[in-house]
Parts: sequence; C-alpha cells; structure tokens
Amino acid sequence: MEYYDLLFSEIKVGNHTVKNRIVSSAHGEGLAKDGLIDEKFIRYYERKAMGGAGIIFTCGSGTVYEKASHPKYVSLWNSKNEPYFIELTKRVHTHGAIILAQATHKGRRISSKMTGYPIQGPSDIPESLNGEIPKVLSKDEIKEIIQSYVSAAQRLEKCGFDGIEITSYGGHLIEQFWSPVINNRDDEYGGDITGRMRFSVEIIEEIYKAVSENFIISFRMTGDPKTDTIGLSQEDMIEIARRLENLNKIDLFNISGSTGNTLELQAGTIPPDPYPLGCYNDISKRMKEVLSTPVMVAGRILHPKQAEEALKLGDCDLVAMTRAIIADPNMPNLASRGESKQIRPCIGTNQGCIGRTYVGLAIGCVVNPAISDDTLYDMAPVVNKRKVVIVGGGPAGMEAARVSAQRGHQVILFERSSKLGGQVNYGVKQPNRQNYGLHLDWLKRELERLQVEVKLYVEVTVDDILHTSPDTVVISTGAKSIIPIEDKNVETLCTTDTEVLDGKVNDIKGKNVLVYDRGARRGGYIANYLAEAGAAKVELLSTRQTVCEELDSTNQPSMYRSLAKNGVIYHANQLLHGVRDGTIVIQDAWSEQQRTADDMDLIVFAGFSKSNIDLAEELKIRKLGIDVHIIGDSVTPRTMSDAVSEGVKLGNKIGSSISDSPRDMSFNLK
Repeated sequence: MEYYDLLFSEIKVGNHTVKNRIVSSAHGEGLAKDGLIDEKFIRYYERKAMGGAGIIFTCGSGTVYEKASHPKYVSLWNSKNEPYFIELTKRVHTHGAIILAQATHKGRRISSKMTGYPIQGPSDIPESLNGEIPKVLSKDEIKEIIQSYVSAAQRLEKCGFDGIEITSYGGHLIEQFWSPVINNRDDEYGGDITGRMRFSVEIIEEIYKAVSENFIISFRMTGDPKTDTIGLSQEDMIEIARRLENLNKIDLFNISGSTGNTLELQAGTIPPDPYPLGCYNDISKRMKEVLSTPVMVAGRILHPKQAEEALKLGDCDLVAMTRAIIADPNMPNLASRGESKQIRPCIGTNQGCIGRTYVGLAIGCVVNPAISDDTLYDMAPVVNKRKVVIVGGGPAGMEAARVSAQRGHQVILFERSSKLGGQVNYGVKQPNRQNYGLHLDWLKRELERLQVEVKLYVEVTVDDILHTSPDTVVISTGAKSIIPIEDKNVETLCTTDTEVLDGKVNDIKGKNVLVYDRGARRGGYIANYLAEAGAAKVELLSTRQTVCEELDSTNQPSMYRSLAKNGVIYHANQLLHGVRDGTIVIQDAWSEQQRTADDMDLIVFAGFSKSNIDLAEELKIRKLGIDVHIIGDSVTPRTMSDAVSEGVKLGNKIGSSISDSPRDMSFNLK
C-alpha cells in the first residue's frame, strides 16, 4: 500500500486550516440553467466533498456582471441563487471541506450571441477565436464591474462560502487589461504595467475592504502564457504576481500555463493526454520561489503519487486534481486509506468533460458516467442474486461485469480473444494516447478483486451459454471494422485501421498510403501512426467539413500539429464514389471533381464498423426465455463513453426493482 504523508498534511490558507492538499479547481461544468443552479449542481460538488478533497472551487467562470453573462455559467450577480448557495455550502462543510467560488468577467472571450449584449474589453481589439470587436469599456463601466466583483464576494460570504477566486486565467478580462497588445488605453487603466494592473488591483482592494478577515481571496493566473501574441512573458507574469502579493490581500495563488488567445493556447488551459503529466509544475515552482503566499498548481496531475512528488520537490503547496476527481470523486479517500489501486483513473481524453461543455452540454466523463447521472453512484446490494453471463470483454462488457459483481451477482465473462479490452486495445497503440488504456487496466484489477470469472479464447455459442445455466445474459460483442467497398475488384491492397494496428499489414515503410476516414475521429490517429511507421507518403481524406472534426477542440490542435510534423497531406469533403478500372474513385463534395487512388500502395479505411450481432440474433430466434440484454457497439458502433455508460447502467439494473433494460438499448426475450 502507498501512503502520501505530504498530500494528506494540513495547510493554512488565510485563516482557514485545510485538511489536505488536494483541490478540485474551478471548471466549467455546464450545469447552470440561465445562470441559475439547482439540486443537481449541489450534488455534483457535494460528491467531491464526500470524496475527501480539501478545497473545492465551484462556479467555474462564475459571472459577476449581468451584461457579460453566459446561460451555462453561474450568475454570481443573481440573488435567486442564494438559497442554493446556502444549501451547497452547508453540505460541503458537513464533509470537512473548504469551499470557494470563482468569479470573473470574460471580456472579449465571450460571444454577444450568448450575452445578448456587445462584448466588452479594455480596447477595441478583437480576439482571434471569435473575431468580435469589443466595445471599449468606459471608466464608469470599469467602476461598475469592480463593484460587481465586490457584490459577488459579499453575496458569497453571506451564503457561507469560505472565499472567492478572482481569475484572469485563460485570457479573461483582467489578463486583457494586463496585456500591452490587447490594452492600448491612454488613461490610468493603460500604459505601463502599473496602469495595466490598476483594474485587477482595484478589484482585489475593494473586495478585501468589503469582506471579513476570514474570507479567503484566491487569485487564478497563468505563470507563463507560452506565447508572444499577448506581449506578456513568464518574467512579466512573475512580476505581476509579486505586485499582487505585495498588496497583502491575497491568500492563495492558483497557477497554470498558457492563455486563451488561440485555439492551441486555449487547449493548453485544459491540457489533454498529448501534454505531459505535471505539465505546469515547473511554472508553479518558479512562482513559489518568489512568493511567500501558498501556491497551487493545476495541470495534469492525475495520481496521488504524482501529487506527493510535486509537493516533495517544492513545485507547489497545494495540488489541483480536478479531472482525477471527476473520474473518481472518491480518489482522496481511497488514497488516504492506502487503496490507490482502486482509484478509477482519468485517461485525459477531455471528450467527456470539457469537450462536452464546449459544445453547450453538461459535464460528463468517459470513464465515470455517474458524473452525468449521479444515481449510478448508488449501487444497491442485490436481494435476489443472479448468475450473469456476459459475452464480450470490451469496456461495455467489463463495466457490466464489474458493477454486477460489486452488487453481489455471480458473474462469468467470456472473451473470444487473448485479452480483455475490445477496441480500446487498438486505441492505446495510437500516437499521443499514452494514458488511454489506464481505465482498461483498472477494470482488469477490479474484475480480479471482485472475483469475476473471466474466460478468454472462447468463441461462445448459444449452447455454451445455456451450459452455464444463466439467469441473465449480456451480449457485448462489440463491432468489427469493415472495408466499405468490394475490395476484390481493387488492385491496391485495402485494409482497416484496426488491422494495421493489429500488425496484420507488413512493409508499411516506404509505401504511399491513403487513409479514408468516415467518422472524423480515428483517421488522424492512424495517419500519424502510418507516417511514424515509415510510410513515404500519407494522405488523409475525410467525408466531413474538416478532418478530425469529431475530436473536441482541446485535442484538435495537437492532432493538427502532429499531422503537420509527420507531413500528412489532408483534405476534407471527400466522398467515396465507388470503384473504376481497378481503383477507388474519390469525389470532392463541392466541386464534384473526381480523382482515383491508383498512385497508392495501400488504402486504409478508418471508422467503418459493423455490429457483431450474430449471437444476439440466434438467441432471439431460439426464444429461450432468458433475460438477454445488448449493450455497447453490439447495438450500433459508437464511442467508448457510450460503451462504459451502458455497461454501468445495466450492471446497476440487473436484479433490481427497476427495469433491467438500459433505455432502448436492450431487448428482453423472456
């Protein structure tokens, strides 16, 4: 067992003693409705407190100013939130955690389509991401915004919050004022560093005067923008932090890297799997060396061992482990008990968490569907124990097995191949997905701990199933990759991305390869794999408006960088138009111009799949009177998130008083 003495030591923040160094930092959860929170919002943060985190920051990008409000961000200015704030803080405090709320004005970093008002900024310089020209803030408006911060702080303290976090991070309004590129004012809020910092200084000073000495003031900022596009260097940020600390009014600095000025820089504010673990520890360490105020670091610290090491090395005083806590809210409790192997790991895809909020959806998690449906945390022990037979050991089948066994059922899991994991086993072989298989490793450990009987190398028949005398059968046989054309008429070798990753295609080196991507997710990964395997030329074609369109916006920049680095040529809007004279024909969707692939040595199809339903169909035909459920890609090919979610949901329902079927995703053959 591993123990983490520093991680679970107390620390003084302001006038509060925090029970450990683990923090859930403020993040967009997309749970507000027209800026108002509700019971689901409260439970989301209460669960983090129950799990043992020392400090919980809520209300990511909480809005202080009505004319800069986003309907999915919490409106700190709205008094209608007060009863819910009071209930939230009461529940969090019950579990011994400290609670703060983040407060901001996003300035030009928001859209007028969301606010209903012109966006605002220190100057009329548009941002590259949304292109809107901001209305230049007048001095009266600046004073009004400063007062809105003060009012938000007073409301939060009245409702039981232990503090407020003022944020400049990600290119919000405060950082816009700091930037000599974005701020070209010639009044007292522009000019030299003193003038450009005046807005942030006045916010801090006015809040400090308006709250009690027990109310924590935290400040969130980048320690290095990682760009010269905003005119601020790492040394500039250190100087800004020094000046802020010299006000003697800040109790905690929350440090990360990057900013929000471009798509790539914005991705760096929520770094996904291609970024190294602890990617901003060096930045926080620089800050800690010059500041006497406690310093927290945020940026891909995903395991207690990693957090303990950061504390030992003096990188920080507190550790934000936000996505790790999303993946497993009980992570702090498990780590404190020496049960780290039971912690469900974050795999860093961002597809389920920030990727959802960026398209207007509520937060979820690829590996923890209870984030979207918190009733899934409540695994009621079974009253009537069943023998559950699961066919197919991909993520859907493994999750169904895990949850069924956790609840007390006897579970047998069949897998026809040599190892569990299904298509995830292909994903871990792709470039820049070093942590993709962590959830799979965790599931294997959990199945062993829960004594699930796993049978590998078994091609199961209906008679095999009947021989086990099951009460419930789960079909999770997944999907197979297919070639979408009659390739026997194609002279060029045709294959699938999974066959390439499985090592079934030899002599890639020196070949010209065409990758044809249907789903706009897998094609980029296999194109990079082929290029790095030594292909002479790799061309990626997509049916979508852009290549890799289904990747969320935090993963796209690193993907495009990799494609460029590897010399991959790519084109979007390319439609498969059949076979002619022994070669496939591709047609541009808009020009309708056609081309052939006769100059290629290999054609790889990515994202073309077909459900494996033969066993399910046979069970249906034979009408055996057994409860049978189909989940995951056996229903229709989709994502890992869908597979995990359906496995967990079904595992919770088997043998319970509620319907055994996860919403239209299974059939009952009784």
